[in-house]
Amino acid sequence: MVKVLEEEFKAARSKLDLLLRSQTFGFTDVFTEEILANSKIEGVILDRESVHSSFANNMLPSHEKEQGAVALTQMALANRNQKLTHDLLCAMHREILKGSHFPPESIGAYVGDMKIVSGDRLDRESIIVHEGASKDLVHEKMTEFIAWFNQCPPNTPLTNAVQGHVHFETIHPFCDGNGRIGRSLILMGLCRDLDRDTPLALSRAFHQDTKTYYTQFQAGLDLTYTIRSLAPLFVNAITETEKILELTAFRTRFADQSEHLNPRQLKVLNRLIDYELREGFDGGMSNTKYQKMTGIGDRTALRDLGQLEELGLMIKTGQLKGTRYHLNVPHLVAEL
Repeated sequence: MVKVLEEEFKAARSKLDLLLRSQTFGFTDVFTEEILANSKIEGVILDRESVHSSFANNMLPSHEKEQGAVALTQMALANRNQKLTHDLLCAMHREILKGSHFPPESIGAYVGDMKIVSGDRLDRESIIVHEGASKDLVHEKMTEFIAWFNQCPPNTPLTNAVQGHVHFETIHPFCDGNGRIGRSLILMGLCRDLDRDTPLALSRAFHQDTKTYYTQFQAGLDLTYTIRSLAPLFVNAITETEKILELTAFRTRFADQSEHLNPRQLKVLNRLIDYELREGFDGGMSNTKYQKMTGIGDRTALRDLGQLEELGLMIKTGQLKGTRYHLNVPHLVAEL
């Protein structure tokens, strides 16, 4: 069963690699979405524009929580071909807890006796799903984990990712940020095993199905069950990466045609992409919605939308009052 799941993951990855070879993409949106989702799972909401600008414009985010979140992902990718160490893990912890309220002695140090809690909203009661290693054993357990992580065979990336995440999160060594660091270690290990230096939308896929994500702590020692449960999330991470890259490519495409577009059209296209990167834009763009977004009249909206269709940037469906316009992006078109 595990071998079959590894092959499915390999097939999904091959599809992504084919997409990457066929076109040139920027990974700014993938970086942004992964960092935002990694924090959002823990209920930490980051400023999207600040995170995005840090990659697009090579700027340091203005606030410490965004700085730490960006640095965490950068450290995971930069060290993908290096041995994991206690020092690197503690450095990651110091980055994401910049400006936090935790006692200084617990930042960048293993504390033990921690609990794994599910729930990413303050208005919902949290649920304790696992209790980590004790204070007396946490350093020993982390030494064992690091030794295991560094000797993983690269030909089983899915198994390594699931087993490693369960291993680390079961120990739960830090006072806070274990989930964010654990998911960054998945990214680090996968990039090592897959020989890539670019991220996957892992946390985005996990956040879409946190119920399944948290089942990893409920299966006991049955690793096969856990891999079978989580494998679809890892495959979906590749699908989500493809979707983000398609939206990035589309943004580049209409930017290259900007001389044929007016400011209203550029505004709407960019806003629709932002919607798709966040939660999606249900129902398509109607003439009425376009008017509300741009503050123009019915006839001008009709001309703008018609021109976007002529340029191949939007696809029209329906008739009369049921007419809708959709971004001409492969995964969105496939859903029509």
